[in-house]
Parts: sequence; C-alpha cells; structure tokens
Amino acid sequence: MFVGQYAYTLDSKKRLVIPAKFRLTLSDKPVLEEDYHLFVTLKSESYQNVVTHHLEIYPPETWKEYFEWLNDLAKQSEEARWYLRKISSDTELCKVDPQWRILIPLRLINGAELKRDIMIIGGGKHIQVWEREKWNMVSVWLDNQAPTLAKYVYKP
Repeated sequence: MFVGQYAYTLDSKKRLVIPAKFRLTLSDKPVLEEDYHLFVTLKSESYQNVVTHHLEIYPPETWKEYFEWLNDLAKQSEEARWYLRKISSDTELCKVDPQWRILIPLRLINGAELKRDIMIIGGGKHIQVWEREKWNMVSVWLDNQAPTLAKYVYKP
C-alpha cells in the first residue's frame, strides 16, 4: 500500500526516484537486479472548478486490474470507451533502473506540468506525482475539505 508524501526533485535527465518506503510495496529486494517496469499515466482532475494534471504510477498487477475494470466499463458506455482511449494513449510503460529511478517521457512531464520540484504521494494502490507548488495548493484545499469529504467514507 502506498501512503505518505515525499518532496523530491526530478534530476537533469527527468528521472524520478521511487521513495524507499514505496520500494517495499513494489519489490521484496532493496535493489532491482532484473528488468522491472511500471505503468505511468497522465491523469486530469477537477480542483476548485479548474482542471489540474498529475501523474499516476502503477505496478503491473494493479495496472492490469485497473485496465480490465476499464475494459468492462467500456463495454457498457460510450463515455467509458472514450475515457479508455484517453487513458491508454496517455500511459507509458517505463523501466525502473537498479537505483529505483524511472525516466519519465517528456510528453507526460509536460502534460502534468511538472517542473523540477515535485511531490510523490501515496494513492493506496498507486503512486501520484504532482508539481510541488500545485500539490501544496491542493493539500490546503484538502485540509479544509476533510470534514465534508469524510462523511462520504466514514464507517463507524
């Protein structure tokens, strides 16, 4: 499970380092010795009536589960078919190097409007990557909305 938030920077080659605490969820080895890939996708969400973008990183098993769910939805609605096309075209399979770095394609970096300073956020079954300044604004909004949002998920 991916939880927590970590301030990082993209290096000059636009590589992202997976935080050490997230590595345990991805592999039982401290350093990767074989080819390992993660799915990186561009996501868009509405925040205060403005569309904002970030990246989401999925382990292969979780991506497969998510993609199968989307495929099932796409059989039922035209909107889901269009979303499946969008998410498929905005996803790349990215190799993780032995130092747990991922080279993020430039088109995804630009789409998520990432600069040098980023926040890596746990998203439960996936990892989110936000431009740090944008995440700081979203985080303040989330803190203010927490009581309202909690009523949708609170289970006594």
